[in-house]
This record gives sequence, structure tokens and C-alpha cells, in this order.
Amino acid sequence: MYIRKIVSKNLGPIKEIQLSLPFENGTPKPVVIVGENGTGKSTLISNVVDSFYEIAGAAYPDARKHGEIEGYEFYKTITPIEIHVGEKFLYSYIKYESLSGEIPSIDYVFKCGRISNEEFRQNCNDCSQQISWTDDENFKHATASKEDAEKIISSDVICYFGPDRYEKPSWLGNQYYETTDYEHITVKPRFVGKMELPILVNGMTSKTLQWLLDVIVDSRGDIGTDEQGGLRLENVSPADIMSLGVARKNIEQIMSNIIGEEVYFGLNFRNAHGSRFNIKRRRDNSVIVHSLDSLSTGQSALFNMFATIVRYADTININNSIHLSEISGVVVVDEIELHLHSILQREVLPKLIALFPKIQFIITTHSPLFLLGMEEQFGTEGFEIYEMPQGLKINAERFSEFQKAYTYLTNTQQYEQDIYDAVSNKQDKMLIVTEGTTDWKHMKAAYNKLSRMPEYADVFTDIEFEFLEYEPKNGSQSTKVRLEMGNGQLVSLCENMAKIMQKRKMVFIADRDHNETNKKLGGKDGSEFKKWGNNVYSFILPIPDFRTTTPEICIEHLYSDEMIKTEIETENPNVKRRLYMGNEFDRRGYAASLGVVCEKKAVCGPEKINIIEGSTGERVTLLDNENINVALSKMTFANMVLEEKPPFDKVDFKSFVAIFEVLKKIYLDNDI
Repeated sequence: MYIRKIVSKNLGPIKEIQLSLPFENGTPKPVVIVGENGTGKSTLISNVVDSFYEIAGAAYPDARKHGEIEGYEFYKTITPIEIHVGEKFLYSYIKYESLSGEIPSIDYVFKCGRISNEEFRQNCNDCSQQISWTDDENFKHATASKEDAEKIISSDVICYFGPDRYEKPSWLGNQYYETTDYEHITVKPRFVGKMELPILVNGMTSKTLQWLLDVIVDSRGDIGTDEQGGLRLENVSPADIMSLGVARKNIEQIMSNIIGEEVYFGLNFRNAHGSRFNIKRRRDNSVIVHSLDSLSTGQSALFNMFATIVRYADTININNSIHLSEISGVVVVDEIELHLHSILQREVLPKLIALFPKIQFIITTHSPLFLLGMEEQFGTEGFEIYEMPQGLKINAERFSEFQKAYTYLTNTQQYEQDIYDAVSNKQDKMLIVTEGTTDWKHMKAAYNKLSRMPEYADVFTDIEFEFLEYEPKNGSQSTKVRLEMGNGQLVSLCENMAKIMQKRKMVFIADRDHNETNKKLGGKDGSEFKKWGNNVYSFILPIPDFRTTTPEICIEHLYSDEMIKTEIETENPNVKRRLYMGNEFDRRGYAASLGVVCEKKAVCGPEKINIIEGSTGERVTLLDNENINVALSKMTFANMVLEEKPPFDKVDFKSFVAIFEVLKKIYLDNDI
């Protein structure tokens, strides 16, 4: 039995929606529902789940029991609060059909507010003719008979994985979580007329493990000897062992997909401490996971979800666990990406879904990675995506924006790897890592000049260090190392490097124009630098005497204003370029006396000392010609200083001495 149609009107944020769920050659396609928070994804599937309970309740009185509450209880209550703002009624209609025709179609209706049967049928084409109500009545009903409901529940997997699903990790103490003794195999009685498999699935680890132990036991045979002393199976058919062994391998394959390598389930001896169950690598029989609840939260949630589908089907018919492709039913998963890393979302989830081609999956998600993985696994026509609240089908072109999101993620991961590679490739001297691609150039230029001056011999004697020399990603200069290193990346790199012992000292130096960075990398209680441990240190730029009233400085502020404003010649003899400072402009970005205007007004004003360069969005142009940019780039400024090109061949680096004095103290520090 599958869902053929979902129709809703005035249901919460859903004004009107009609979904005809897709099939191909009699097989249901997975359906994915997307949309921003508050657009009705969970509201829509809440009625699907409620229809499960209404159908099951026709045959099993305990189906609607939740927790300790006895008797008839609605999974979803009927309340006018859900009626769309400004409307007088709501309804949700779901049609179930059997592909074999053995069971008549089943209609579910959920209705609140004033609407007549006639109006309902006019609004809902092809909807049920079997259900009637009074106009003002709050009403819900599923047309399943007791016999039909029994057939459905006894032949199909019907379950719901909600957003509150959770599996207990091994480190969580018993006092914080209800536990069950599941370390030993037990005998579980079955009762006729009882709802053995709950629709709402949560906290499945103990039940999954109990079932796995049964699967393992069933896949093993008694070993005896024949008259010649050879080994033989006793008390069991080899054909049964082979078949039941397939069931076990199917579950092991689900786990292998999740863990990322081929594994099998093992049993510890009964006198062993700890769990009776473990997970081992096939290649060398080593234990990879000591117990099921030792998996990560994401791995556990994912395995329990798909193992539960197999367990439910196995309870219905033991052959289902042998032939996963024959398991049928409807499985609803809300926010399927919960707890899952990007690889599990994109690569593993779609593969696991594909193992069950006759299951009708109805899934909500916020994850573009999961959608990309579904497209790769099923193709653009093998599943369907509906965007709420209109329920519009998204075509393949919409994947372009998801691909952008994935590209951004992979680029970010590659960027992080590039940084670590650049740092790890240098192993000899104390390494200096600076914020921005120009900072190290200014410091190196200062070192080249100051280290040759006799008056600073005590600072530069008996100290060896090197800079992490890198260029921007889009830079024009040839170099092996291309990075972007803003203050956030610098802090993150420093924190990560401090987590493990480094072979040589690493020093992270930041500008002091960002308060959060100052707090994280600056020294405490008057200290000039911060000791992170594991040979990692950090500090922020020392303040020159002439900047004490404006301490939020960057590297260029170690030069005098006169030096910063040094002009250089350009190809146009009437135009000279230089760096500008924010206090040269009024708050509107105008500097009438200079005949220029700044594009970025936020950095302009009498109290601003921001360095203004010629980059896009920060240009300084002539008042009478906005096409001429007269601002020099910070990179050009830094390169000319480092290369000692006129007019930067006689630079005063006195304010940089304080940086090297701090570096000398770090170099001599022996407390790692």
C-alpha cells in the first residue's frame, strides 16, 4: 500500500497544495520536501504520520497509545490554531492505493472549521466520495477496515523517524538516560492483536542490538564431526544457513557503507567484560567498534534508521531481510540530515535509500549536499523534490545553486588543507605566521634593514626564524603558497596548532584592529605575548608611541603618516597614487582640499585612521573624474617597501623593533 495523492488547503503556512506522488514501472520514487523553516514541511508530513495511526488503529487498539496513556488518543489533535491566517477552514486529504489491487483504496481526511462535503469535493478533485461530515464538525477518519488494516500492517513497513530521534552514546551515564539490559539474547513473546512495531521510531539502539544478536545466532550452525573426523553441520540445513547468512551480510553491508570500510559483526565470549557485540574489519579481523552504542551520534542514527526498516520487515517476514529489494511500505523521515557529516549526507544516505527500491520514502531536508547525492545516485528523473509552501516540483536546473554550496564547502576544506600543508612543509626555524599577505613583507623588510644596524645587534643576535611567505589566491606573483589569511583564519589556525605538540616554535601575529582577535591572541595581564602550550605563541602588534590615542592599528600604522602617504609616479604624468587614511575625508567620503572622493564612506571621518587602498569598493577617485583611481594598493606598497624601490629605499623601521623584541623573548622561552 502506497500513498498516491496528498491534498492540503489552509493547513498552517500551506495555502493550497496537491501532490501526486511519483511511480516508475510500479515502483515508488523517493520524494524529498524542501523549503525554509516555517514553510510547512513538518506540517505536511504530520498528517501523513497521523494517517498511519488512523489506519493502524482500525485493527490494533493499542496503535494510538503513547507512553503511559491508555485508550484512544489522537497522534495529531484537531485545532483551529492550524487554520491559515484569514481562512475559516482547513483540510488534509491522503489517498492510499495498493499496486496489486488486493486492498481497496483508503482515504484519510483531516478537517477543521466550516466547510461542507460538497465544497470539499469541489476543491479536491478525485477526492473521497466515501466520507461525510456536518459542516461545522472537526473531523478526521481513515476508511480502512479492520481486515484491510491488518493486511497492510502485516505486509508493509510503516514508520516515521522524527526530528527528535536520538541514540544514547556510550559515554552518557545511565542516570541521564533510561537503559535496558540488552547484553544477552532473550526470548521475546508475540501477542496477537498487539501493535508490535511502533510507528514512531526513537531510541532504537537496544532493540536493534537485540535483533542483531538474533540475526547472528540464526546465521551460525552447530559444528560436528563425521566418521572420518571431518567437520560437518549438525541440526540445521546448509541451505537455511546460507540464506540466513545473506540476511546478516545485508545488515553488515549497511554498516560498511556508514563506516566507510568492509566490516562484519562479531560476538565476544560470554565471560568477556563489556558488550557481547562488536564490529570488526574484514581485512584483518581487528575490532573497529566495541559496541553498537560506541558509534558516533551520526553513524548510530543512520544505522539504526535503516536497520529498523530491515528489522520491521524481518518481523513481518524473515525472507525480507534476505531480499532487501522486496521490502515494501512507506517510511517518513523528517530532517534526514540530522547529526550527519557532509560525507554521510551526500555519499552514504542516497546509497542506503537505493537499497530499498519498493519503499516509498517521504523525506524533508535542509541539506543541499543530500540533494546532490540523491541526483548522483538516482539521476534527475529517479526522485522528485517539492518546494514548500506551494509544493512546486523543482527541476534539475535548481541543482545549480546546490552545486555552488557544495563547491564553496569543498573549496573551504581545500583552503584549510592548503594552510596546514604550508605550515607543515617548514620544519627548521621558528615560524612566524602573520595576518594578511602583506604583513610578513613589511616585517621581512624591517628585519632586512634593522638586523644590519649595530644599535639593534642584541635583538637579532642568536635568533633564527622564518616567515610563512604566501601570496593571495588571486595574486599575480609566482609562488608555491597561495592563501587567504584573515584574522578569523589566523585565530583558527593558531588554536588548532596548539592542540598538538609542534616540532618547532610557531608564532602567530595579528593586527590589533579587531577586538575579538585581540582578546584571543593578545597576552594576558600585561604580558607581551600569549603562551598556548605545545610550542605555540601569539601576540598582537605593539603600539608605537605616536599611535597611543588610536590603538586599533594594522601593520601600515607602524609607519609615520608621512610615510604612508608617500606618492608614486604612474604612467599618467598628471596622476600620482598613494595610500590614504580615513581622517583625510569627511564622513561623506569627500576630501575637497585634495580634490578626491572615497567610495567606502564607512571608513571615512575625522576620527578614522583606516588605511584606504585602491581595491574594488574602496577606491579613491578624482572629484572631476570618477574613472581615475588615485589610491595605491596595499600589495604594491608592501612589495615596493620589501624591494627597496624608490621612493621607499630609505624607510624608517624604528617602530618595528618592538615586534622583534617580543620574538626574541619567545625564542628564548623554554617553557613549552
